[in-house]
Amino acid sequence: MNAISSLVSRRDSHRSQEILDTSDSRPQTRDERYDQGDAGEIAQQSPQAMNPLMDAHHPFNKAPYGKIRTNDGIEIFYEHFGSVTGSNGEKPVVVLIHGWSGSRHYWDLNVRLIARSCKVVTFDLRHHGDSDKPSHGFHVARLASDLRDVLVSLQLKNVTVVGASMGASIIWSYFELFGSDGRIQRAIFVDQAPLQNIAIDWKSGSTGCYDIASLTRLQCRLLEDFEGFARDNALFCSSSNVPVDVLKVLEQETLRANPAALAALMADHTALDWRPLLPTIPIPCLNVIGKKSAVFPYWGCEEVSKLLPHCRTLYFEEENHWLYIEQPQRFSRVVASFANHGFDEFLVVE
Repeated sequence: MNAISSLVSRRDSHRSQEILDTSDSRPQTRDERYDQGDAGEIAQQSPQAMNPLMDAHHPFNKAPYGKIRTNDGIEIFYEHFGSVTGSNGEKPVVVLIHGWSGSRHYWDLNVRLIARSCKVVTFDLRHHGDSDKPSHGFHVARLASDLRDVLVSLQLKNVTVVGASMGASIIWSYFELFGSDGRIQRAIFVDQAPLQNIAIDWKSGSTGCYDIASLTRLQCRLLEDFEGFARDNALFCSSSNVPVDVLKVLEQETLRANPAALAALMADHTALDWRPLLPTIPIPCLNVIGKKSAVFPYWGCEEVSKLLPHCRTLYFEEENHWLYIEQPQRFSRVVASFANHGFDEFLVVE
C-alpha cells in the first residue's frame, strides 16, 4: 500500500488513539538547563546526551505523532518520520509546511522518501487538518509564531524548513518576527511570489487572487460552495498526470479546513509584500518553481531568488503549483540533498 492510498486509514486511526501532548511535560532544553547553572554537568555529557532529540523522554521517542500547544493555547497536530541517527551520525531535520487550504497529508508522497536520510516533521497549520480551528488567528504572522512554537516544543534547531505556497510566506514572516534565532539553518520555498496582489510597481503576483474584487469572489466561493472550491482548486493547482484518486484525497483534506478561516486568512496573505524583507534573510535558500504553475507566473516567483542574498533557483519545467505531488521522487531528492549538503551537491540532483 503506497503513502497516498493509506492516507485516509492512517488519518482515521489517529483520531481514535490517544494523542501525545508535549506542552506540559516537555523536558528542559540544554539552553534552559545551562541558564539554571548546569553548565559543568552539560560539559561532561556525551554528544548523544547533549542532543535533546536522543533523550528517551523526547516526544519523538514516545509516538510517531502528537500535538503541541501554542503560546495562545491552540493545539497543533504533528507527525514525524525517520530516525534521528544514521550510519553517518546525526541526520538533519526537515520540517515541511503545507500551504493555504492544505494539510500535512499533502506531503504524504514525500515524507518517507526524504526520511531515508533525514528526520522529517510535518504538521497541520491552525484552521487546517487535525489542528485546532479557533475563532481567531487569521494572520500569516500568527502561523509563523505557531511554527516557532513547534520548533521550540520539539526542541529543534538547525532545521531545513520547506514551505509550499503560503508556507513560504510563513517562513518569511518567521524571519521578520524572530530573525536568525538558530532554529532554521536552510530554507526551501515552493512556488510563491513575494506579493500576490497587484501594486503600482508589481504586476507579477497571483493569477487568481490579486485585488479586492478577486479576493471577494474567492471568499464568496469558500462560504457558498466550499465543496466546489475544493474540487476546482485541486484541478487548478495540479497537472493532468496526478491520479484521480490522489486528487480526491487532496480535495477531502481541503474540506477539513474551516472555510470562514480560509477566507479571512487569504485576506491577510494576499496583501503581504515580502520584497523589502527578503534581502535580510541570511541563510542558504532554494527557490523551487513550477514553470507551468497556474497560480503564479514563473517570473513572479523568480523575484524571490533575485531578492534573497543566498539563493539558487530550481525549475520544474512541466509542473504546476503542486509540483512536489506531481514529481515526488525528484522533489524529495532535492530536499534531502539540500538538507544534508546545502549547495555542495545541489547540481547532482538538478
